[in-house]
Amino acid sequence: MTLNLSIGTLLIRLAVGSIMLIHGIGKLFSIGPATMPMTQFTGFLAGLGIPAPSVVAWIVALVELVGGLCILVGFLTRFAAFAVAINMLAATLLVHLPEGFSDSELTIVLCLASFALVSIGAGTLSIDELVVDDRSRSMLPVGE
Repeated sequence: MTLNLSIGTLLIRLAVGSIMLIHGIGKLFSIGPATMPMTQFTGFLAGLGIPAPSVVAWIVALVELVGGLCILVGFLTRFAAFAVAINMLAATLLVHLPEGFSDSELTIVLCLASFALVSIGAGTLSIDELVVDDRSRSMLPVGE
């Protein structure tokens, strides 16, 4: 992997990972700039008609927190990025897009950037680079 691609991948990881981590912390610990306590988030999901809103709220919060942290440090990046991408796709379609395109721009970018990480992986500046076997790097049936 070239240095430019490694730096570019790192920048994508820093952006996606930090945003997701901050939102997960806001939900689970009710602190930070993106605070929405779990009770409020559960009520919000219930208002949308989401089945089992308490369970879904915990899954979303954990994907944001754990997935964001994994993406940030580059550990199990493809799996974490896939979970975050699905999370952001659901948030876009169910919450933000019905409010208009401007309200959904961030979730669309986070979703697409996460799918990009699924495709290209964490890059050389990551924990994955240190611990993942070369033969298992790609989740996709395409050459690297």
